[in-house]
Amino acid sequence: MKKLFILLCALAGFSTLQAQVMPKPKAESYGGGEFTISEKSCLVYDSSVRNVALYMLDYLPFKQILSSSKVMPGDVQLTVNRLLAEEEYRLTVNKQNIKIEGGSYAGVFNGVQTLLQLLPAKVYNKQSRFPLAVPCCKIDDSPKFSYRGFMLDVARTWIPADKVKRYIDLMSHLKLNKLHFHLTDDEGWRIEILSHPELAQVGGFRGGDSPVFPRYGKFYEKWGGYYTQQELREIVAYAAQRNIEVIPEVDMPGHSKALGAIRSDILCNYTPDKSKTNGLEIRNVWCAAKESNYALIDDIIREMSTIFTSDYIHIGGDEVNMSQWRKCPDCQRLKVEKGLENEKQIEDYFIARTTAILAKYGKKPAVWNEGIEGGLLPKTTRVHGWESIKKCLAATSKGYPTIIMPGHYFYFDMKQSSSEPGHNWAAIFDAKKVLSFDFAKEGFTAEHLKNVAGIEASFFSEIYIAHNPETSHYLDYMLFPRLIALSEVAWSHSRRSWEEFYSALKGKHYARMDAMGVTYRLETPKVTYANGTITATTADGSTLYYTDTRTGKTSRYNKPIATSAPYAYEFVSRKGSGESKKTGSKEYYARLKPAVTVTSSIPCSSKTPMTNAAKYTNSIVRTTRAAKAGDWIEYRFAEPVSCREIEAMTGHIHLRRCNLLKGCVEVSYDGVSFVPAAEFTVAGATIKPTAPVRAVRIVAKSNSDAEDQIVIQSLKIK
Repeated sequence: MKKLFILLCALAGFSTLQAQVMPKPKAESYGGGEFTISEKSCLVYDSSVRNVALYMLDYLPFKQILSSSKVMPGDVQLTVNRLLAEEEYRLTVNKQNIKIEGGSYAGVFNGVQTLLQLLPAKVYNKQSRFPLAVPCCKIDDSPKFSYRGFMLDVARTWIPADKVKRYIDLMSHLKLNKLHFHLTDDEGWRIEILSHPELAQVGGFRGGDSPVFPRYGKFYEKWGGYYTQQELREIVAYAAQRNIEVIPEVDMPGHSKALGAIRSDILCNYTPDKSKTNGLEIRNVWCAAKESNYALIDDIIREMSTIFTSDYIHIGGDEVNMSQWRKCPDCQRLKVEKGLENEKQIEDYFIARTTAILAKYGKKPAVWNEGIEGGLLPKTTRVHGWESIKKCLAATSKGYPTIIMPGHYFYFDMKQSSSEPGHNWAAIFDAKKVLSFDFAKEGFTAEHLKNVAGIEASFFSEIYIAHNPETSHYLDYMLFPRLIALSEVAWSHSRRSWEEFYSALKGKHYARMDAMGVTYRLETPKVTYANGTITATTADGSTLYYTDTRTGKTSRYNKPIATSAPYAYEFVSRKGSGESKKTGSKEYYARLKPAVTVTSSIPCSSKTPMTNAAKYTNSIVRTTRAAKAGDWIEYRFAEPVSCREIEAMTGHIHLRRCNLLKGCVEVSYDGVSFVPAAEFTVAGATIKPTAPVRAVRIVAKSNSDAEDQIVIQSLKIK
């Protein structure tokens, strides 16, 4: 019986060690005992991986480092083994030494990341001291895909260089190796071009005296930034040390509203109707017929090619509003002269011209999946399949190397549950769904897989700007643990089940993220109300807190709460640096839905009638023009409504776009006269009626944001 007990304990320890490394290694075995890195240990490295050794010093305080092939007992060795594939590594830990072999610099770096995960979590706070024990083991590992990426959008929400480097660090710990850097879009131009300094110096900011209009937030200030070429070179070098290639994106020919605001000469040759936008220019497409545009593109790519070492530059090609080309006499003349059949082939022409410029500077194009639909681009073009699995399959079928990143699996700007912030156009999903991605179940055959170059997650940052990016942890919360699940899908040849993955996450990786300072998302607490008592529970060992929203007081939750007002209690759980979303019982979310008639001084689209705003669902109303000062929206109830509060909002439900910016909310208690109840800002307003309400009215005090419409929502009544 004693021997059996010892065996079971040994197996349990083995199982725990197996769960340590994320993403899951290809093969790992653990023996008895451990190796201790002491103050006398020397870090010995091949000269070709010196930068890996220097990187290790950030985490492990070696007093001795040496470029040599001679290894003594107690040393840690980093060496290149050309018999291994480029990113393959072998980590061997015995009682005498630690040896990390890699097929190249990249493989050695990957082995170092695994070693760090075998050490106590405190190494990630960069303040650890020796001695540090490492379990004896042998790990042979290599990635499933050579491209394991993350796309970061810094155009819509500005992210300074030091924060970009932080996310490069976090990527590297997960063996992700490609940063797709989305540098330009409708909302900003973030890359310094010395031959055209106005692009960044003006286009890097919006609002205030900038010609680039504010959008999604920060409506009342000049806000933004850009990267100098020196900063970008530093980012590229910082990433390269961490085995990450930076792939820049300049989004063309669409998504160029910011550029058009600075350089109106890039736009098509016609006068647009601005009556719906209060006189604002909202066109965002390069004219395909202007030779001066290709000269500008040449200047941009020439300078980018000296900054970025990647073979690829991403040139966009998505969501082009081709109606602008249809209205342009020059583009229509080009279509005839070149024998183009439609506007889609105008885009093919534009991208082909841009591709030729890339080739001139030794670069290859990457495009979004729309960019190859004309079939004219060379098969060296890399395709990023974002719209759907169907689009990914189409690209691989045509022979294009394709990055698999469909929005409903890998867009980490999507909501993680229905009541959390984020987009919802593709799906609502958490890390469990990310981990469930299965090529076979999604229809990929062996032939398709030959052209799958890799997997990428993305974060488009429209919503981030509304979450105080300078101080909030919103981006961390949206990425983790989804990015960890993504790394397992991209790296592991045989990934864990969700249960195994979640156990490893809770058992080891939460503590690592605590040391890294990552505000990761915890699972949502379960809250129930029955028999006058509200109860909350968690299953991840986190600590629960609750806030009485009537008083604003927050307390630690220790036992069920007796209350007749369950709607007033909001719960959150915390563990280390992780936190859950704020949640409550079904009474907390409950809304009144009285019969209401909605009218407005602004006409609505026939596709989204005003009755949508009377449904108390996610149905919205789109108007046919922007709002002006004096415009109004009125909600008139069939019967007087008794309630605690009414929230009035405009704009998309999940996004600050198509909003009234300034105004007031008025309330009528008699159905005839209205009295001011609250000032209305872009975030809306909440009123607390003093009597039964007959009608609510929102009155604009200024023009709405830089769109050709506003969005009208249902009221939220409690």
